[in-house]
Amino acid sequence: MPPRSSIILGISFGHGDSSAALVVDGHLVAAAEEERFTRTKHYALFPTEAAKYCLQHAGLKPSDVTILAIPKQQWKHAGRRFQAYWKHPQLFSTAGKRRETAPKLSNWLKEMGLARARMFSCEHHLAHLATARCLKPEEPMALLSLDGMGDFTSATMAVADEQKTQVLDRIFFPHSLGYFYTGMTQYLGFPHYGDEFKVMGLSSYGTPRYLPVLRELIRETDGFGFELNLEAFPILRNPIQFRIEKGQPYIDPFFSTGFLTQCLGIGPRNPKRQPIEQVHRDLAKSIQCRFEEVADHLLHALYAKTGMKSLGLSGGCAHNSVWVGKIPKRTPFQNIYVAPACHDAGLAAGAAILAARSIVSVEGGHWGLLGPTIEEMGQPADPKKKKHFSDEASLVRWAAERLSQGEIIGLAHGRLEFGPRALGSRSILADPRYPGMRDRLNERVKHRETFRPFAASVLAEYQNDWFFNSFHSPHMEAVFEVKPAVRDQIPAVVHADNTCRIQSVEKETQSFYWNLIEAFRQLTGIPMLINTSFNDSEPIVASEKDAMACFLKSDLDHLIVDQTVYSKAELTEASTTKDLDASQSVTA
Repeated sequence: MPPRSSIILGISFGHGDSSAALVVDGHLVAAAEEERFTRTKHYALFPTEAAKYCLQHAGLKPSDVTILAIPKQQWKHAGRRFQAYWKHPQLFSTAGKRRETAPKLSNWLKEMGLARARMFSCEHHLAHLATARCLKPEEPMALLSLDGMGDFTSATMAVADEQKTQVLDRIFFPHSLGYFYTGMTQYLGFPHYGDEFKVMGLSSYGTPRYLPVLRELIRETDGFGFELNLEAFPILRNPIQFRIEKGQPYIDPFFSTGFLTQCLGIGPRNPKRQPIEQVHRDLAKSIQCRFEEVADHLLHALYAKTGMKSLGLSGGCAHNSVWVGKIPKRTPFQNIYVAPACHDAGLAAGAAILAARSIVSVEGGHWGLLGPTIEEMGQPADPKKKKHFSDEASLVRWAAERLSQGEIIGLAHGRLEFGPRALGSRSILADPRYPGMRDRLNERVKHRETFRPFAASVLAEYQNDWFFNSFHSPHMEAVFEVKPAVRDQIPAVVHADNTCRIQSVEKETQSFYWNLIEAFRQLTGIPMLINTSFNDSEPIVASEKDAMACFLKSDLDHLIVDQTVYSKAELTEASTTKDLDASQSVTA
């Protein structure tokens, strides 16, 4: 009898960005965030639909799962927890409220048919570390996980070789660089879970005049460490209130208004009554600079311990791409590997990888493309006015020509992205040569703040011709300076500080997307496209139905779903003439 397969389902839940991931006999075959199915941003309860997708993709039943991996150890570092709770008993009541926000795990497992699987639990930050380590398992590297808080820890540094990963040091509650950034994000008037990206984008418009003050709000300590100013962020006296409502996570403001107002000379911005002014741009720049200073301090301590040139990054703070792109210039680390789902969604994959207890490879070769295909989602769109391309080459030529003429395309092709970045599977694409394209995308497509920048998907073999000191960035997790000689050729992706976040696109792992950008390059001489996530104030679209809904309500010209094209002008005409049902498909 052949040995029973190892089938490991990892799940992450109870905080933002619930997810599921599946490892089968040492291969990560599927991973997805629950928000893509529920259409609730940062969905925080159990990943029911994501888990079902993972199993269906592999042709498995819940009863086939041998191990259920969970990235949570409630009583890890129990001594430190009890010491903190003894001194600050109000922390007990907060912990109790958090547990009440989600249904019991045992009930969910029974409903899902997973109750017979063997349980495997691991520490939060070890799961984060595993998602970065697996990107280059054959290469010894230093590892850093950095986020808000997980299992009483906000940062962990480690070293890894082919045999094992060894934790070297940790930073414990209440001190957290993620808390600092989130608290100041709230102070700037961005209250929603995940709004930290807005501060990062806004920072490019300011000067760091508040930096001396912020150095008093979070201070480096000797070695691998820092301390949060607990007068500015009194989270021991008034514990952070995290709650989940209808699946969506919320964090109440946890800064001291009086203390920060006195220190900064400005009060918290009310987004409903106060527009963004230069003082807010300057504060955003100061927050970003202080984040980078503290994060670099940790990296120097990590290098002092390991002496390695390769670095694996994970944890929510690793999504700070402005910082990531500067690491080789500011630290001894030269080879940078960033997990595609650094935030808590990645924990499901990390836990499953740790449970496998061996090197894990990825299906398809790209760690950021593990979600369902359009066909797997099984939600067709309603409109019938469409054009079907019988071969991929014709579709690529058609799309490149439309893009070069200034038209905007929504693309739903291949496997859905795992992580917050659209990587050419569920993307909105446009020509970076048009100066007004950024404003059009922000105002009429994405319906978001005009200061938000756009990233570029770049053919990997050309990126060093356009960007200073760039390194391989397949998950769009690094910002680089655009070279002066070419800035006026791609104005729509050059941010206020002359930088651009890029995705390195390789033909080996993304052949369709690479061919599309290459066709655009042959037409225009520009080896890149504007790439922003295919959504409009919602999770990235997953199904054809999602894509069509977003397409119809935004200023997109065309929608590509696999090898089928919908054009706004033709749909509008068909709707006006009430001839939608009579229209015919066209084969190109």
